[in-house]
Amino acid sequence: MEIKKVNTTDQDFNRLVRMLDKTLANFNNDIQITEKNEYHVFNSVTDLSDAYVAYNVYQAIGCVATKHYCTGVLEIKRLFVNLTARGNGIATKLINKLESQAYSDGYTKLIVETGKNNTNAIRLYTKMNYQVVDNYSPYDGLSNSVCMSKKLL
Repeated sequence: MEIKKVNTTDQDFNRLVRMLDKTLANFNNDIQITEKNEYHVFNSVTDLSDAYVAYNVYQAIGCVATKHYCTGVLEIKRLFVNLTARGNGIATKLINKLESQAYSDGYTKLIVETGKNNTNAIRLYTKMNYQVVDNYSPYDGLSNSVCMSKKLL
């Protein structure tokens, strides 16, 4: 498996993001349409800092991106691993790559938002030493969000 840093216009990255959007739409069926629309505006790829794609030989199987949040703080966005590739530690490797790059770039903290029903994501971030924190903007006040953070050492 190889992880490549790509532009947010990268075809493989955008294909994986579309798969993520479809997965989340099915996953969050219990969320009201108005609240789904609120989340949709937070997930644009146009304002992302960096993007990474994991490849198994030539097949793109996972992605993650970052967004500058404020001085020293980077937000993790659009983490996804194709269903057929899950269970192989790909998400962990993508986050490790992102954390290493963020630290090299001078960031001191990473933050991430996920859905409260997305127990797999919460479990992954917890395993990687992320702590649940109060919801940060723009997720403050959104009852279906769980926000987490990790200090980079």
